[in-house]
Amino acid sequence: MFEKKIFMVIWSLSFRSTKQFFATFHQSFWYPRSRSDLDTIDKSYENFFEKLGISYPGLDDIDYMNWLRVVRNCSSSVNSEVPDVFYPDQANKTWSLLYARLRELHYLYACDEHKLNLQELENLGIYTGEKIPQFSKINNWLGTKTGFKLIPVGGMINARSFLYGLAYRVFFSTRYIRHISVPFYSPEPDVVHELMGHVPLFGNEEIAEFSQEIGKKSLGASEEDIAKLAKIYFYSIEFGIVGDKILGAGILGSCKEIFHVKKDKCEFIGWDTKKILSMDFTLSSYQPAYFKTKNFTEMKKSALKAFSLI
Repeated sequence: MFEKKIFMVIWSLSFRSTKQFFATFHQSFWYPRSRSDLDTIDKSYENFFEKLGISYPGLDDIDYMNWLRVVRNCSSSVNSEVPDVFYPDQANKTWSLLYARLRELHYLYACDEHKLNLQELENLGIYTGEKIPQFSKINNWLGTKTGFKLIPVGGMINARSFLYGLAYRVFFSTRYIRHISVPFYSPEPDVVHELMGHVPLFGNEEIAEFSQEIGKKSLGASEEDIAKLAKIYFYSIEFGIVGDKILGAGILGSCKEIFHVKKDKCEFIGWDTKKILSMDFTLSSYQPAYFKTKNFTEMKKSALKAFSLI
């Protein structure tokens, strides 16, 4: 009887370990085989409410916080048309203020790949200073340009899920906007960053193809390699410099960072894969250094060579 109990305990522990092993195995080696599979991946996001507490901008504005919660929870299937979201007057006023300033800076300092598409979006009436553009109109435009598609998420999701989206030309994007009390600051990526920084770039086929290649490399990758791919993306598409112009969406979505890059004495470094992979992410302040190439084609070639280290 005693031996039987011992056997049952060992079997139970072994069974639990086996279940845990296969659960871990599934998480590590399963990856989306089609765009439709993206509907099933983890899209939980970093909670900046908990992180910042009472210092979160707009926390004492009940109407804003209620609207924010609704927008964060507006999900959409990757194969369906993204429904429009309601933007209150306050949100559109924030957009108008930022749009006017950012577009002026973009036409001065953004790379050609960005400026040409920003101008096209304006000429088509998709981008205006009056109200925040809806994803449905942007996706129609992107569909004719490169096939990329914006899918709303509640906030900054994990790197693996984000990169999985890129593999199928899906960009997981936020739709909320920062509080009007701090129009030139957002503690997390918002729709200004997404639409003014990323969207014009995704309308360029060379940039779209490069982004997809990074995404494809993430399929089935280890956690270590996901971190490396995220850094390559971060220091190219998010914060890259080409010639004397700005490529990075993380810079182009921020008036302050554009001024920092163009007016302050920043450190610019030629593309150095080993240095990039050794650096930590900087999210809450300016980058300690910006990586620079002659043009985007050169940046793409340098970044793709880095895949040999992954």
